[in-house]
Amino acid sequence: MRAVCLSALLMCSAPAWCVDIVEVLVSSNERRLSTLVDAPADSARAAVVRATWERLRPMVPMALPTLRVVTGPLQAEAVMGTLVVASEALADLSEGERVLMLAHELGHVSLHHWGEQRTLYQRFIPGEVRPDTTDPVAGALGAEAHTQSYRHEFEADAFGYTIARRMGYGTDTALALMGRQAVPIDTATHPGARRRMMQFRELETRLQQPSRQAAATAD
Repeated sequence: MRAVCLSALLMCSAPAWCVDIVEVLVSSNERRLSTLVDAPADSARAAVVRATWERLRPMVPMALPTLRVVTGPLQAEAVMGTLVVASEALADLSEGERVLMLAHELGHVSLHHWGEQRTLYQRFIPGEVRPDTTDPVAGALGAEAHTQSYRHEFEADAFGYTIARRMGYGTDTALALMGRQAVPIDTATHPGARRRMMQFRELETRLQQPSRQAAATAD
C-alpha cells in the first residue's frame, strides 16, 4: 500500500480547497489509477498472476478484493481497501515470490490499513482542506504518517509471510523477494530491505516454536 506524502498530496490537490481530506486522498488515488494501463485480456503473463491470486482465495477468511493486472514494471499495491493492483511483471517471479507479494497486499486489505490511514488524516485535518488547516499540522501529521506506514508494512509482511508459509514457502522465498523488490534503505514510507529481512527471520523463529515444543513434549 502506498502511503501519501502530505506536501505532495496537497500540492496536487491545490485547486480542490473546501473539500475534506478523505476526498483529497480518494482523488489522489483515482488520478494515479487513471494513469495505469490494463494488461491485454489475452496476456499470458497476466493469466499467471491471476492464477496465483486464485490460489490465495482459500487461504484468507475474507472475500478477495478486486485484482487489476496492469502493464509496467514490477509492482503490487492495495488501493483504498477494495482493490489490489499488480503488474503482469509479477509473472517473471517464482511462484513463491508472487504468492508472498500478493499476500502482502491482501494483508493491507484484511488489516484495514486504508481505514486507519483515513482516520489518521481526519484526526489532523477534521474539516476543510485549506492552507490554514493543513500548514500548522503538516509536520506532526507527516511524522505520524511515517510511523503508521512502517507499522502497516511490517504488519502486511507478517500477514503475507504467514500465508505463504502455509502454502509451503519459507524465508528463502522472502529473502529472494526482498533482494529483488524491496528498497535497500529506509524511505519515508517503507522500511528498507534489511529491516524487513530481519522481521521475516524473527517471524519464522516464532512460527517454528509450536512444532519444536510439540516435538519436545513427544520426546
